[in-house]
Amino acid sequence: MAREKFMERWVNSLMDSMDAHLDEQTKISLMESCGRTCAREGAIRSAQECQGDLEKLLSTLEGWIGKGNVRKDGSVVHVVYPKCFCHLVANGPPRLPDTYCYCSRGWLKEMFETVVGTPIDVDLIESMKRGRQQCSFTIQL
Repeated sequence: MAREKFMERWVNSLMDSMDAHLDEQTKISLMESCGRTCAREGAIRSAQECQGDLEKLLSTLEGWIGKGNVRKDGSVVHVVYPKCFCHLVANGPPRLPDTYCYCSRGWLKEMFETVVGTPIDVDLIESMKRGRQQCSFTIQL
């Protein structure tokens, strides 16, 4: 438990320092880069297996995060996380600095761009670590 508390304090300290010393775009880019790295460390294999088949990726994501939490509406995909899936902070503090959640944007960008082969936009709508009941994103294809 001491290790978890240390990691929790360390992540909070890092986020507070980033918020104090970096402009908004730099913070977003940095955290999105971390999210892309996280995707490349594991889940990217699943995206590679779906390459060119968006429906297969959506089905895979739905299997991971729950039925009904992935919905495609034209060229927009809506993704809802009913819980925090981040291995670093899911069981940690209920609230983190807002900067942290841009990591999830990077993760989704890496996964979707791997499948569709072009850059996409991801909007973070709400986040549990920002005090909401769920995390939700819109992905513009």
